[in-house]
Amino acid sequence: MKENNLDGFLINSKANQYYLSGFTGSYGQVLITQTGQYVIADGRYFEQLKTQSPEFTVVDNHMRMNETVRDLVLKQNCKNLGIEEEEMDVAEYLTLTNGNNLIHLLPTRDWIEGQRMVKDTEERDKIREAGKIADATFQHILNYIEPGMTEKQVANEIDQWGLDHGADARSFETIVASGIRSALPHGHASNKIIGTNEMIILDFGFEKDRYFSDITRTIALGHVDPELKQIYDVTQTAQKKAIQASHEGVPLKELDRAARDYIDDAGYGDKFLHGTGHGLGLTVHEYPLLNRDSTETLTKHMTYTVEPGIYLEGIGGVRIEDDVWINDQGEPELMTQSPLNMIEI
Repeated sequence: MKENNLDGFLINSKANQYYLSGFTGSYGQVLITQTGQYVIADGRYFEQLKTQSPEFTVVDNHMRMNETVRDLVLKQNCKNLGIEEEEMDVAEYLTLTNGNNLIHLLPTRDWIEGQRMVKDTEERDKIREAGKIADATFQHILNYIEPGMTEKQVANEIDQWGLDHGADARSFETIVASGIRSALPHGHASNKIIGTNEMIILDFGFEKDRYFSDITRTIALGHVDPELKQIYDVTQTAQKKAIQASHEGVPLKELDRAARDYIDDAGYGDKFLHGTGHGLGLTVHEYPLLNRDSTETLTKHMTYTVEPGIYLEGIGGVRIEDDVWINDQGEPELMTQSPLNMIEI
């Protein structure tokens, strides 16, 4: 804030609010100034704020959040106010600026996310625990899935089994995409019947103590087209190369290049339709991304996914994803442990 001549910084992101203050409420704001720190909330949260955010001053918004934030900013003489450009809504922006020349807003991006990308051991352990639930769920699904089930039926079983075995919530809408639908990178589970001799992408994860896991495995139900087996081998090797390239000091775009170049050399470069991974922590997709344009460099204690994929329209697709932690030695450790070899059921 001092480097950017800011008098205050307003945090809208719920994950960032929790990271800075410990506040878990669904309706609140956090303001950091050069001399103070505030949680703006209403009476529903006052009791929990005593234990969650004891070092923060609580400001009652009287159910008028935008006006209360504006008044507090003015009262604290925050002439230059930093905001999260991807988080503030139009109504709050207009309340802070309309007819008011006293507040100058400075848009920022990924300031707190840049801090969040490096985890302490407690955060790592929570992500690892969420990964264990995902691994156990995958083993359960291998024994559960069979021809005749719908994709939605399998997705619902994944969600419920994880919740019954320690998860607080699912990470996102579970993806189950079978047959030619496995060529859809984000194919939502549908009412399609899963048949024999089909490839199936299972992409899911769980939240544990506010931290997330994210895993993808592709399995074969019966015998599948030889080219699908081929792209499985290519995808698996591409993922391995990206993980092996993960060392402290390596630019993230080099991880993407390691996977992408291998897939390209195998003749499927135009079938790899997304980045190689993303940060993982208080949100399931967080800063930084692993793609051609990544600007960050790997540091110790970063957590992220590695998930190359190949998608053949009208035939099927493969994606393999694991969660990775850079340890004290600056080397990668897998936080998800499900089998990587192609499984045919």
